[in-house]
Amino acid sequence: MLKMGLFAIAFAATLPLFVVAAPVTNGVPTPQIEAAIKAQNALWAKAYARGDNEAIARLYTKDGSLLPPGGEKINGSAAIAKYFAGAPSDTLSFSNYEFYGNEQVVSEISDSEIRNQNGELKSRGKQILIFLNQGGTWKLHRDIWNDYAS
Repeated sequence: MLKMGLFAIAFAATLPLFVVAAPVTNGVPTPQIEAAIKAQNALWAKAYARGDNEAIARLYTKDGSLLPPGGEKINGSAAIAKYFAGAPSDTLSFSNYEFYGNEQVVSEISDSEIRNQNGELKSRGKQILIFLNQGGTWKLHRDIWNDYAS
């Protein structure tokens, strides 16, 4: 009987931890958060199509990083702008979204396609993006991608 009473006390004492932790660890962002991140992706794609590397860099946190395939890690807004300087004005689209996270941090797994001005497929890849909520605006913090096999 004493063991049962101790178990009940221990369970009652830890129950608030589960209640508080559930919204943070459930891993499913709200539809509003998903829409906000998709809007950031659309801004990124439009800036890329214009060849506007400065606009691309503004979509990242100050200490954001690119992790390009076969290359060195690119850190910070200035380096990100430099990385995308001179990039061709191609069309970029995203699809097959998966989102995980909460109100502060969200990771996105998605596919991407890059097409040239004639609509020909140049690259088809997959990516993992980590977004941070900074003052109500979702900013890219980590950006890693690679191509699918040809």
